Amino acid sequence: MHPLEHHASFRAVIAAAPPLAELANAMRDSEQIVSSLATACGDLAQGFAAPPGSRSRVQAHHRAWIAVREIDRTVRLAQMRRLAPAKLVAKAQRAIDRADVMIAALPGVLPS
Repeated sequence: MHPLEHHASFRAVIAAAPPLAELANAMRDSEQIVSSLATACGDLAQGFAAPPGSRSRVQAHHRAWIAVREIDRTVRLAQMRRLAPAKLVAKAQRAIDRADVMIAALPGVLPS
């Protein structure tokens, strides 16, 4: 098991990849969703590589959370504008919601 897989937030972002890829393919807008997801993964990894409680760790995790929130907005727009089948949108929404919650629970990500 890779060291990052010990972190529930990282596992949640990785688990969101397949449903988000399906949605992106259906929307024909894969570049934005996939790049935001890759950014979130990179920022999570950077944060976990930094010392616990450090400013750099908190900042990197906050950037990951922002990237996930941007994906969430894209998924919600897909739902409102009916840009993809409802089943795909719902699946992607559940996955990104879980990633959002898991990252937001990391220390310092959300202001107190």
